Amino acid sequence: MINYYDLPESDLPMSMRFFRKSLKKRGWRAEKLCAESLNNLILTRPDGVTIRIASSTPPTTSVYSLRLADNKLMSYELLRELGVPQPEAVAARTAAEVLPMIEKYGSVVVKPIDGAHGNGVTVGVKDAAGAETAIEKAMEASPDMKLAIVQPQLPVDEIERRVLCIDYKFVVAVARIPARVTGDGQSTIAELIKRENETIRTAPYQGELAYIDFETAERFLGDKIHLVPASGERVRVVASCNVGQGGTAEDCSGDFSPEQRELAEKIARAAELPVVGIDYYGDQVIEINACPSLYYPTGDESATRAVEAYVEYLAKI
Repeated sequence: MINYYDLPESDLPMSMRFFRKSLKKRGWRAEKLCAESLNNLILTRPDGVTIRIASSTPPTTSVYSLRLADNKLMSYELLRELGVPQPEAVAARTAAEVLPMIEKYGSVVVKPIDGAHGNGVTVGVKDAAGAETAIEKAMEASPDMKLAIVQPQLPVDEIERRVLCIDYKFVVAVARIPARVTGDGQSTIAELIKRENETIRTAPYQGELAYIDFETAERFLGDKIHLVPASGERVRVVASCNVGQGGTAEDCSGDFSPEQRELAEKIARAAELPVVGIDYYGDQVIEINACPSLYYPTGDESATRAVEAYVEYLAKI
């Protein structure tokens, strides 16, 4: 057994650093079977109760619910039955099956039927060649299912929001802000990205932010990456709102009405997921996640609100 508290912070994702601090503060024992067991932990509460978790997935989550969240077709059908607005989605195994969606919408997103963290996802697919590449990428990321989901490309000026429900209750909502750079009137966007990546961005509750992947930015911007933005101008450099691709986050809990919060809790209960991340794009739900990150770099206490709620939930199961 490995004492989880003995591991260096640099070995842990940011959410697990705060999680570990919360456990230690409460006097919990935390162990791993081996170094390769990632964040699969054996926790022992002060009352002697032992709990086994897989990162943010508690032992109260069933295998069926995990597979429901992991399989986008299953989760989309659940959302449809609940009457939740969502973008059109079709299954595809070949580039030819992607083309009707391109003809209908002009630009589409191709993603593997399962998986997370943006792996295997291609945005802005507009032609047959792009469809071929996107399908190959999705299939590589989903070797077991060998199936992709095609959806319309949503407006890039929309901000993706994630709602976190724990114990089937709304805890926090965060707006995931895509990676951006600020012009100085002299440097190209490419130079600004390089400079941003050389700067370690830290703040209370925030920690280090992920680097902006230059190749991803280059694909998104094309030749515009060589333009010089005006001083103070903010330029979006990637399509994805993923914090793992250099983005930031802001607490937007106040933007959700009581009715919207109730709907999120209804989704959590229907999916039987006591810990769930529900992703919104505008008013549409685009994904549910059974093992969401519980930390987002908002720069204030909301960054760790879900971490604390998760530990409180584990304390009573």
